Amino acid sequence: MLRPVLSLALMLAVAVSRCDERGSPLADKPKPTVGDTVHFRGTIGEDVDCKLLRLDDGTVYSLTGRVPAGLRSGQRVCVNGTLSATSQCLTQPSIEVDTIGNWSSCP
Repeated sequence: MLRPVLSLALMLAVAVSRCDERGSPLADKPKPTVGDTVHFRGTIGEDVDCKLLRLDDGTVYSLTGRVPAGLRSGQRVCVNGTLSATSQCLTQPSIEVDTIGNWSSCP
């Protein structure tokens, strides 16, 4: 009796793990490239010389341009800007910020 239950559990685990590859909307979405306009939700962090944006998937971008002075670490925001390959920040790539707003202001 234990062997069929174990086999069923193993097949279920394999089936669920395959959903991430094809069924996830995020898996089908291409990653942005340099020059693309981006709208990201994330959490503010800090580097040695720049503010950072950490997305929920773990991706980190440095923020340059119109970055408000009042941003604090841990604040959840929506960032609109252009993806850039280089900046004066240690963390690459970076986002040349156009606006930073409330978390709920992202499309």
